[in-house]
Amino acid sequence: MDDRGDAVITARKWLPWIGSLALFAVALPSVSEVLESRTELDVPILAALAAVPFGLITTRPALGWLLSAGGALLVSRAFPVVDGDPWPWPTVHGLVLLALLFAVALRPPPHLTRSLRVATAVAAALATAVLFAVSVPDDLRAGWTVGVTVVALAGTLVRSAGLIHPAGDAAPPVSLTEVRARLLGGFREAFVDWVTSPPAGPPLGHRLLPSSPWVERVRAVVPWLLALGVFWIAVAASIRETLVVHDLVLPILAALIALPVGLSRRYALLGWRLATVLAAVVAVIGTQSGGLDPGAWPVIFQWVWLASTFLVSVRHDRWTTGWVWAVTVMVIATGAPVDSGVAITMLVVATAFTIIGDLVRSRRRARHELERQTELSELEKARRTVLEERARIARDLHDVVAHHMSMVVVQAESAPYRISGLPPQAQEEFAAISTSARQALTEIRGLLGVLRSEDREVTHAPQPGLDQVGELVESAARSGVPVRLSIDGSPTAVGTQVGLSAYRIVQESLANAARHAPGAEVDVTIVYASTGLELTIVNAAPATPVEPAGPGHGLIGMGERANVVGGTLTTDARPGGGFEVRATLPFHVEEPS
Repeated sequence: MDDRGDAVITARKWLPWIGSLALFAVALPSVSEVLESRTELDVPILAALAAVPFGLITTRPALGWLLSAGGALLVSRAFPVVDGDPWPWPTVHGLVLLALLFAVALRPPPHLTRSLRVATAVAAALATAVLFAVSVPDDLRAGWTVGVTVVALAGTLVRSAGLIHPAGDAAPPVSLTEVRARLLGGFREAFVDWVTSPPAGPPLGHRLLPSSPWVERVRAVVPWLLALGVFWIAVAASIRETLVVHDLVLPILAALIALPVGLSRRYALLGWRLATVLAAVVAVIGTQSGGLDPGAWPVIFQWVWLASTFLVSVRHDRWTTGWVWAVTVMVIATGAPVDSGVAITMLVVATAFTIIGDLVRSRRRARHELERQTELSELEKARRTVLEERARIARDLHDVVAHHMSMVVVQAESAPYRISGLPPQAQEEFAAISTSARQALTEIRGLLGVLRSEDREVTHAPQPGLDQVGELVESAARSGVPVRLSIDGSPTAVGTQVGLSAYRIVQESLANAARHAPGAEVDVTIVYASTGLELTIVNAAPATPVEPAGPGHGLIGMGERANVVGGTLTTDARPGGGFEVRATLPFHVEEPS
């Protein structure tokens, strides 16, 4: 029970009972057409005997089959058959019995051993064949005895091939409130909403004919060409073999029969609605012609109607398909003549088409989900490969850079002790080298620690900002770079990310000036403007020509630093030589809401 007190049950337990209720409603009007009832209570009792066992088809199919077979034997012996009817029980009863036989072969009792399960399926098939053999008329005995065997064999083959997973206990639980909502949603989609049928999958021949404008136009025209063929068949022969139709009504009726075929590509559900309404109207007001076809509808229309039912089950969800199947079965059971054999044939075909279509839809959805999961797995595999490569590079960087930086620190600090007679300027130079190397080593170790392992706890040091730009300029000056720092405007507090970006831009600009223009003067200007922070780093032309260094990522990195905080960065060579870097940054980065 959930918080609302609604019982939570799995779909495989309650869906058959809803189907059983629908079958009971269908069986009620057909009982009196098949059997001679003695009292008024006989009709609902016989309808219940026909429909109730269907509710056990997914949970206890063997028990359901036993109840249905026992009920069929009782009905065939206790109630006389209406004159002219070839069946000793209502049509629904026979269909339910065959469905339960299929379920027994598909899902024998799980608590039995394998040999006993096989024996149970075989015994159920033989008992059903004997029941049909002793109950139906002689002209139907051979056909239905073979049919029972085929149904049982089909269940066994489906189970062996794994087309239907018999253990549906893993279905997600659904509350009764959700059941009502989904039933109402399926009803609204099936009978009220104007919806375009979703595609069932890639179109036929998509590998031979890749999608293109003219191919799509051809695919859009094909259903209407088939509809034209159906129209011609209906006018030429099919309609008059079944119905008495006036010459003026004949093309209109043929067009209505063919229209669902043309609508099948985009509006399969609308085509089914049209076919079902047409079937009901013809069954009510149609006049039999006494031709070769004894059914209530022309043969071509029967196939169009059943095909539209199949397309709906392939392209729409199970809730909508359930309503479509129930209404189709109801119209067939009430409209087709019971003694013609058309009713049971169409009921079997409609049910089979619906089940097959739902299986096709489920398999295609499962295949699509598998392809999506495979794609996600490939992306995850590629991402992990990149991360592993980054970790390997990080380890190499740690081994190479950290080692050599440590050696620079050691040599710079031990130089005054190893070399006698150093002037004070040289000792200050070695101290500056040691300080810069230590700072760089600390930052590199922090970055490489993050890259090396996700599980390793990394110590986070405070990130530098605008407050450290003065120390950065002094360190560069001690290293021999003639640099001047000027600050204009009233200093304003800036965000952490903006301060870090400004520090890195100045740091990279000074490094580039020292590398590409050694000995040139560098001016660093920081302006606190009303619109934001403005940085300008200008270096003069080098005192002596230098060979151009190879391409690097310094300018790209500075541009990314500015963009990440919503700023801009421009770089340009000066007319008289030298280089200029100009950055405009906001004081704070806008956080997303």
